Amino acid sequence: MFSKELGAISIVAGTSIGAGMLGLPMAIGSLGFVAGSLAILFMWFIAIYAGLLFLEINLEFGKGVNVNFMTRKVLGKYGQLLGTGSVFFLFYCLLVAYLTGMGGIIASNTGLNAQMGTLLFGCISALLLFSGTELVVTANKYLFIAMLVGMVVSFVTLGGQLTPDNLTLGEAKVKALVLSLPVLFTSFGYHPCIPSIVNYVGDDKKTLIRILTIGSTIPFICYFAWLTLVLGSATPAQLVTMDNVDVLLAQMSGGSSWVITILSLFASLALITSFIGVAFALFDLVAETFRRKNDKAGRAGTTAIVFVPPLAAALLAPNGFIAALGHAGAAFTIIAIFIPCAMAWKMRAAGQNKAFRAFGGKPALVASFVCGIVIVVASYL
Repeated sequence: MFSKELGAISIVAGTSIGAGMLGLPMAIGSLGFVAGSLAILFMWFIAIYAGLLFLEINLEFGKGVNVNFMTRKVLGKYGQLLGTGSVFFLFYCLLVAYLTGMGGIIASNTGLNAQMGTLLFGCISALLLFSGTELVVTANKYLFIAMLVGMVVSFVTLGGQLTPDNLTLGEAKVKALVLSLPVLFTSFGYHPCIPSIVNYVGDDKKTLIRILTIGSTIPFICYFAWLTLVLGSATPAQLVTMDNVDVLLAQMSGGSSWVITILSLFASLALITSFIGVAFALFDLVAETFRRKNDKAGRAGTTAIVFVPPLAAALLAPNGFIAALGHAGAAFTIIAIFIPCAMAWKMRAAGQNKAFRAFGGKPALVASFVCGIVIVVASYL
């Protein structure tokens, strides 16, 4: 059971730490260290509440269900279309971000161009997903541990070349803060993986609450340390002009080949673990939505549905990293805030969800819904 719990924690944390972490400095760098740190803290709190709310709904149905089934049962056909459609849109946007990010990293460390790097990474990932759930979770667990080691090495490496004065730069403008919210929220975007985690671990609420709490706190700690190091290595003015991961890493390395090698390894592992978590959840959703069989032919078709659309988009827009994260923020808000709030409100009114309810009652539901409106509006300002 401990091994399963650790694997589930790695899915939660690994899905969050990835494109979101690497995109954070580019999204909130202009705010400066203090305002940026407070923004991360606020979004961590919102993400935990949203996760517990999602868990509340999932536990009422039990294991073996997904967003498609739950939304149909509670919100009807139109709620199902909105919820499932948003999940597909979110997952595809995130996969595009991960594929373009990895394509840039591979290109900067090999003789390949960005598109070939993206194609190579996509094909290898598709083979892993096709191999089965147990291999995916096991691989992700060890990759996540390797990513944490790489993170520590990267942090130690960058810690020796910080410019403390950079931490005092930046200006906490309201517009810049609002515009950063979609990427910030997406940085904690593990919530659609919750049905897959419940299906994998079981429906013991104490275990699941512990998994979500630990799994979402690890990214918060990492993001705070990462923001400190990035802002100590680059000025806010430099960060706001960046649009892909390889550009960020090149700036942070200070021209040192060994530093950029270490950073590239860490960034690759971060993107891969996040990519696996999202692809894992999307695979289950596709299989349930389209009633795909779990034999070789069925898994091959499901894998194609998961990978072909985002791979095509990533090849057509190799520099679409931040843009993809921004679009993902709007879809993620619908999935992680609007849909769960509406479902919980209706289910609680009907006397359901008595076994476990997220804290805060109706005021917390209303406050979360308002935050969601702000995030969606910010996605398209």
